[in-house]
Amino acid sequence: MSTVAIAIFPGVQALDVAGPVDVFSEANRFVAPQERYEVALVSAEPGPLRASNGMALIADATFEQMRRPFNLALVAGGPALPDGNASDPRLLEWLTSTATQCERYGSICTGAFALGHAGLLDARNVTTHWQHAAQLAAQFPEARVDFDRIYLRDGKLVTSAGVT
Repeated sequence: MSTVAIAIFPGVQALDVAGPVDVFSEANRFVAPQERYEVALVSAEPGPLRASNGMALIADATFEQMRRPFNLALVAGGPALPDGNASDPRLLEWLTSTATQCERYGSICTGAFALGHAGLLDARNVTTHWQHAAQLAAQFPEARVDFDRIYLRDGKLVTSAGVT
């Protein structure tokens, strides 16, 4: 079983959560039971939170409850992240500690800004949605932002543009 954690937060882009969850769910139809993906949504607070489109999402556990290694840990994007609204210290601390324990970690779309605030983009090749790539490069000048990539892998770090 491969474990996947997706960090969510108030104002998260619902598509950045639902898209990957659907992909892993669909992949489970084609692999042996012992190779399936187990996906968990994690957030700072228990209970429902509102996505940017108003949809209610409920995490499976809080960051405090999910302090374990995952095969893959991702942070979803959200429209407010490029404007500096990724400063919840609980999210940033979880990203920092989880990244050191995972086989792979990364972001979906503008989730790269949360990784940047957590100090996880320095000296790394990264990407994000093309509309925000210049802003990512300006906010995190130590990151090597590729403005025209759909996804990038740099060692254990994976970043993507859009909901890829």
